[in-house]
Amino acid sequence: MEHIRTPKVENVRLLDRSSGQRKAGIGTLYLSATHTIFVENNPETRKETWVLHTMVSSVDRPPTTPTGSQLILRCKDFRIIQILIPQERDCLDVHASLVRLSRPGVYRNFVKPQSSFIYGGITTSCALL
Repeated sequence: MEHIRTPKVENVRLLDRSSGQRKAGIGTLYLSATHTIFVENNPETRKETWVLHTMVSSVDRPPTTPTGSQLILRCKDFRIIQILIPQERDCLDVHASLVRLSRPGVYRNFVKPQSSFIYGGITTSCALL
């Protein structure tokens, strides 16, 4: 998809402030057409965090720190997710992708409208192509 510049970034730290955890998980960040997905590297827990792009209210990029570049996702359900990406170039690509993907109206190219009609007393739905 043209909105996603970098679909996968490794060695990312994630801190989900809404869950009350103080320890940042280290893992891989994936961008899909509909979700941002973080998968921890720890093989015992293998925790996944999924964020629907339409639930993202804003994407902030504070100044770069010596440990890497940060992104702060503020969600419409009041979750705040802090992502620390080691390479600034990857952070800029993920930031630009998330800003575009979280805008309303991006999904209208992926969703096919449904049409219903009644045929012989039975309501039927079909996708309009």
